[in-house]
Amino acid sequence: MKEGENQLKTGINMNLDIRNRVSALIDAINNSNDTHKANDLEAVEDFIKDCGRYVDARTAHQAASQVARFRMDTEAYQAYIVNLDRNRRAAHDTVMVNIRLMNRLCRIYHLDKMYAGPDERHAMADFALEVATAYFNNQQR
Repeated sequence: MKEGENQLKTGINMNLDIRNRVSALIDAINNSNDTHKANDLEAVEDFIKDCGRYVDARTAHQAASQVARFRMDTEAYQAYIVNLDRNRRAAHDTVMVNIRLMNRLCRIYHLDKMYAGPDERHAMADFALEVATAYFNNQQR
């Protein structure tokens, strides 16, 4: 097997693993008698959506950093980048809180952690990208 094929297969397996962990959590919540069941399910949905929002914010920031300086004057460009950076940071902070919440829900429902990496911004951002990719790659085309 060629290196690219192996990476693709590994990526598909990783995407399936993430989706399986999310599905296991949804099933555990759904099958429980917990009075907060609806809130917990909503938190799982928000987690997936917020991972996508973080990726969107990061992409917007990168695109603007590369292109906007050529179409805006310096002052407008700086204000635009500051606003995009604020949005990206807020999305990042939100996704970090949601990752921790998913791990807490996994513990409550007696499942393995959703995220087993370090409690570190870059690692958690990478995980958010993996979650968004897992759901993006599974869409009907």
